[in-house]
Amino acid sequence: MSTGGGLLRLTGAVDTDRRAALGGKAVGLAALLRAGLTVPDTWVVPVGADPDAAELEALAAVAPRWAVRSSATVEDGAALSYAGLFRSELDVPVDGLADAIAAVRASADSGRVAAYRERTRAGGGPGVGMAVLLQPFRTPLRSGLWLGRGLGKGRLEWAAGSGDALVSGAVTPSWEEWTAAGRVGGWGLGELAAGGRPVGAACLAVQQTLGVPADLEFAVLDTGLVWLQFRPMTSELVDAVPHRAQGPGEEGRTVHGTPASSGRATGRALWVREVDDPQWEPGTVLLTEQTDPDWVPLMAEAAALVTAEGGMLCHAAIVARELGVPCVTGVGADALARLASGGTLVVDGSAGTVSMP
Repeated sequence: MSTGGGLLRLTGAVDTDRRAALGGKAVGLAALLRAGLTVPDTWVVPVGADPDAAELEALAAVAPRWAVRSSATVEDGAALSYAGLFRSELDVPVDGLADAIAAVRASADSGRVAAYRERTRAGGGPGVGMAVLLQPFRTPLRSGLWLGRGLGKGRLEWAAGSGDALVSGAVTPSWEEWTAAGRVGGWGLGELAAGGRPVGAACLAVQQTLGVPADLEFAVLDTGLVWLQFRPMTSELVDAVPHRAQGPGEEGRTVHGTPASSGRATGRALWVREVDDPQWEPGTVLLTEQTDPDWVPLMAEAAALVTAEGGMLCHAAIVARELGVPCVTGVGADALARLASGGTLVVDGSAGTVSMP
């Protein structure tokens, strides 16, 4: 890793022993670089470092706009991911980098992080140190996520455009299930490919190279496939079920969605539109169009989570699995509205169903 004071250029030489200085996301990207994979050029502001104005201004020669991402010391670990809990700033001009770095650092002290650490019993462990990653910003053609079900299989979810909508659960993505034999299932816009190769096959190859089931984030640019994040799997995925779309005005007492976090729970339903909704009570079934990271304190208290959009790999689903909260995503807006008027709900996160008894 080359150095310029408060700003370091990331290379594959970074090993896991640098997590305390450079954070989990930097360590994961370095592992991808060592594997010979294409990763965006990345600069790191280490924990406690302060790049001076000249260092940041020099980045204008590299790119006019930047992505500023967290790389917390506790992030992307083998047990906990902290998926989506820390702030990212996208499409930042060079003269805004200092403020964006400060904003990402400040997110380490947020209430959502504190609630997650309390629920996962991580609060008594090491404190949160925050390194920050800087990468040239480019809008992708496609964005995607992969979670391994073992070395030889996994699930791919993807959508057009930026990955923000995908990871936040703002869209219900196309998905594919893969094994060593190839694509074995899917729904949506067909098979995703880059450079003439299926991306699902590329994800399987990454797992084989790294030797662990992987949680991967990637983008398809006009120049090809680039890898944005790697972390080990922290929790097992629910088995895939055939997609069943809800028709407008469909009758019945059961709604079908994506089984995002296993378990079964019963509780009073509440459609929450604001995180400070005065009607919220612990043990409620949280209904929402999509989740915002600031809602993690509610997720930590919820009996279950049901969303109109999203898939099995969005941040809300990952966090729900780590919190042990049953979760069904992608039920659709019409179905969510029906559930909101149903009083008590039974949520089966393993089957992907929500019932009104």
